[in-house]
Amino acid sequence: MSIGVNNLELDLGVTLFDRSTKYPKLTVQGEHLYEQSKVLIRQAERIHSYAQGTLEEVEDTIRIGIDPLVPLSVIDSALEKMAQKFPFTQVQLQKMYGESLVTAVQDGELDLALNLASKAVPDYLEFMVIEQIEWVCVCSPDSSFSDMDEVDNETLITERQIVCTSMLENSVLKKTGKISQEIWQAFDQDDMVRLVEQGLGWAFLPKSMAIERQAMGTLVEFQPEFQRTGMFYGADLIWKGNKQDGPVVSYLKDLLTAKQQTL
Repeated sequence: MSIGVNNLELDLGVTLFDRSTKYPKLTVQGEHLYEQSKVLIRQAERIHSYAQGTLEEVEDTIRIGIDPLVPLSVIDSALEKMAQKFPFTQVQLQKMYGESLVTAVQDGELDLALNLASKAVPDYLEFMVIEQIEWVCVCSPDSSFSDMDEVDNETLITERQIVCTSMLENSVLKKTGKISQEIWQAFDQDDMVRLVEQGLGWAFLPKSMAIERQAMGTLVEFQPEFQRTGMFYGADLIWKGNKQDGPVVSYLKDLLTAKQQTL
């Protein structure tokens, strides 16, 4: 070992270790070179990993469509694991409504799609319900609803409700998600939440999104009279059945479909 270090010092023309004490220690130059060498090793490992991925025909990019009604929390942990296993594959996430998602998968424009179940999936596509998304009623902390143990139906329908375009595009939520006599329509869920936070009405929201806002103190969940049990809608993972998947899509699909085992 010491011979190798001595030879390296001769090649570099730099003293790497201070040998004036009983136990040699790195010099300032040695410390700098040590840090740089760690960077070079990581780069070499990345190059090796990329080359190996090329041999295994790992996809450069995968495309995933997500219905705006499906929270990203349904897929984020799977994406994190995928990124660790396939660090050089890029991911394109695209927001699309139900019918557009189905068409894009069929036309090969998307590798996978996450859709809030509404209409039946066409026979030429494969699908699996990977998560049951719970929806809750929310209002501003300043709303009178926030202090009620239960909001009766008569009171609820007289208070302005905020919905979003994607809810009205979904055949199930279009029928069940409109309760109030006065409806304001926002473009997406983020805009809808913002209006509710401003105290302009109440809304239905995926519980995972509501929890985040509750933690920040901007929203409150309330109990409506009509909802005696939890309100759940299934999130479908959709893919083209006769398409040959690459390693990344196959891995991600396995991760997501494995969630179904816990439902």
